[in-house]
Amino acid sequence: MKPIHKLKRIITNNYIFFNINLMKNSRAIIKHKKCLQTYKFSQSEYVKTGVLSLISVFVIATLMYACDGGKNASKSSGKQEALLTKYLALEDSVQKYWDIMIADDDDKHILMRRLLLEVSYTNNYDKAKWKELNELIDKLKSQRYDQRTMKNSAKIDAYDSASFSLSDQIFIYSRAHPRFDQFPLMAELIDDINGKNNYILMHRIHYDNWVKEFNSFKKKNRKRLATSDLDINFLPIFELPS
Repeated sequence: MKPIHKLKRIITNNYIFFNINLMKNSRAIIKHKKCLQTYKFSQSEYVKTGVLSLISVFVIATLMYACDGGKNASKSSGKQEALLTKYLALEDSVQKYWDIMIADDDDKHILMRRLLLEVSYTNNYDKAKWKELNELIDKLKSQRYDQRTMKNSAKIDAYDSASFSLSDQIFIYSRAHPRFDQFPLMAELIDDINGKNNYILMHRIHYDNWVKEFNSFKKKNRKRLATSDLDINFLPIFELPS
């Protein structure tokens, strides 16, 4: 596309060309009076033609400018859409591994309760201790961190300490039962709970990896993301700073 100042020069040149030819045409009409009747409308028609020519040039220039403006706007819109798509993809991945981790942690609570239930099937157990352990399981969720509160690493440590301590208490309570060997499901549930602990730790690593990438993306595109309603705050991770 030609710059606007060049288009203006083209329009000016056309206008000058039109005036020169108009003057020549007028002189030719005066010189040849006998042709005046035949060409009595030629001057006005030429004026109309020149005006239409100028209008055409102006319209074309305007359309060309609008077309380029539209292309630039389209490119800008495309980049913004790509940015949003990447943001949402990373956000989904972060949330996916968070949900998986929390689901396994919830399953761990269910398994601990199921182990206590298995103990109760013996009809010979410490009911007061059994009730106390169940109540501690109920309190665990209220002690758990979330994606924001885990910024305080002490919150994670407190929950992990309470969770592991409780599972150990339940293991000891179950294994101490005189009929433990007669109920093989107790041993299986203990293995399942330990397995959940390992899975939770693995999910934390995956979660941290996605959060690091998400935070890096936010940092790199902070200015462009700031113009949107997207959350540009960094998420905390489980890994302790080196």
